[in-house]
Amino acid sequence: MSQKDKFNDLMLAIREDEEKSEEQKRFDATLEQIKEALALLQKLLEAIKEAKESVETTQKGLEAAAKSAENIITRVCDAIVRVENTPIKARLDDESIRQLKELHDQWLGQETQTLANHNQQQQTIWQKQSQRLANILKNNEGVWISTRIFYIVGSLSLLSIITIAMEIAFYVYFKRIA
Repeated sequence: MSQKDKFNDLMLAIREDEEKSEEQKRFDATLEQIKEALALLQKLLEAIKEAKESVETTQKGLEAAAKSAENIITRVCDAIVRVENTPIKARLDDESIRQLKELHDQWLGQETQTLANHNQQQQTIWQKQSQRLANILKNNEGVWISTRIFYIVGSLSLLSIITIAMEIAFYVYFKRIA
């Protein structure tokens, strides 16, 4: 073997070593990424286990609340049935009728008084309003025109506004053409 061949073999061995070294570095980097992913996966698994435990605890609490609600509903229904089936003893003697009539008369008197007060307030308000309107008429304040005159004046005003607008339009149109 010549020196050149030895040199080429040596160079080839160095390149192979460099390639192996680079591949080793890539494998190391990949291994490092895998280790990081594995650590992250373990953390996620722990978080999932904690979440599962939390969900189970919450589920147990909800089941207990549901049972409690069912018990409450059952108890309320039972109480309603007992109340519905309970006979009520009522008696209406002369004293009770007299007392009921007195309370009714008292209530009727209060309502009559309230109605009288309300009517008095309405009359006072009506008188004030009538006086105010009389003062306006007496002092000739405000504008008083009939509906017929209003429509006549309104129509003439509208007609004059339309006429002025058309005159302006014709003026502008003929000024531009000429």
